[in-house]
Formats: sequence, C-alpha cells, structure tokens
Amino acid sequence: MSPKEDTDLQPDEHGDIVKEGYDKIAEKYYQDRDLFKNKKEIDDFIEQLPDDALVLDIGCGGGVPVLKLLVEKGFSAKGIDFSKGMLELAKKNVPEAELILGDVMKADFESESLDGIMSTYAVIHIHRSHHPALYLKIHNWLKQGGIMLVSTAKDECDEDYSTNDYYGAHMVWSHPPARESLQMIRNVGFEILFERQVTTGDETHLWILAKKN
Repeated sequence: MSPKEDTDLQPDEHGDIVKEGYDKIAEKYYQDRDLFKNKKEIDDFIEQLPDDALVLDIGCGGGVPVLKLLVEKGFSAKGIDFSKGMLELAKKNVPEAELILGDVMKADFESESLDGIMSTYAVIHIHRSHHPALYLKIHNWLKQGGIMLVSTAKDECDEDYSTNDYYGAHMVWSHPPARESLQMIRNVGFEILFERQVTTGDETHLWILAKKN
C-alpha cells in the first residue's frame, strides 16, 4: 500500500501496513534501536511485581530488552507480536519466553491471569480507535493489583493517523494526546502510579505506570 492510498485507512488496513513494515525492517530496526534508555521505567515496573510473576509484553519485537530482562529476573514471560520477522529475532534472543504470533486486538488471554503487562513503542502503532478496547483488555487480563506499563505519545496525530518512511519501509502511527490516553486508562479502572515524558534521541514518549485496583 502506497502513501497515496492512505487518505482513508481503516483500522485493519492500518495494522497491515505496520505488520508489513516491521517484517521488512526487523533486522535493521533491532540493530539500530537504542535499547536501554528506558531502563528506569522498566525497573520501576519490575519492582511492583511479585517474585513469581507472569508477565506479558505486547509488541515484544526482538525480545530485547524487555523479555530478556524479565527472564533474567526469574519471571515467566510471554511476548506477542504480529511481525513474523520480529518474532524470529525474539526466538533467538529469548528462547525461554513463550512467543505468540498474533494481533493483540484479536488475542484473548484468560481473565485475571497475568501479574503484569507492558508495551513499549507499540501502542502508538495501533489505530487510536482501538485504544479504549486495548486498555480494557489489559485491565481484564490482569489480576487484582496487577501492573501495567505502556509508552505512548505525548502529542496528538494531526489526523486519525500519520504516515511516513521509517527505516526504508512505509509506516503508520495513530495516537491521541497524552490527556486522552490517561483518561482512557482511568476510565477502565486503573490507578495511575506515574506519568513521565521521556526523551530518547529525538523522540519523546509518555510512559504510564498503572495499577488495577
């Protein structure tokens, strides 16, 4: 799908572009990404988990740093990503993790089965019309007292989505402003533990740590 065809993308078409893009750039993206700038946020998430936690990483990519760190800490880790290319990297990097090829918006984990769920640099690629349903899914999958860490955008897309060249692939993003993301998370029943704007290179993202009460 070319940029000229992006004038009225439907959410599923939006997702297809993201999946095809990451399949194409998996190796280059993995090699270039600065992987450890958000260690403080990830460590703060880990501190909230019980010792025997079962944790899901949404949009796990190549498995580093999140899945690898979770396994090293002794947790049971699951990762879901709809890019086959990214999951092939994750299999090599974190063979101990349970890896799932699929779209999180179509996935169904057991209710109140997970101690923690996190997603780094993935929610911004999910069409914003799906965000309320995504946070509701996460809330349902977490146990009482479970912890969620997500990174999303601090600013709003000019339209429902934005599109650009990314590592040589056509890519799309979709996100509301920070205040709307925070309100969506509160609306499904989370308590916000922190909200932080974190800059990595020339990108600034909003990181949110929340607890299911």
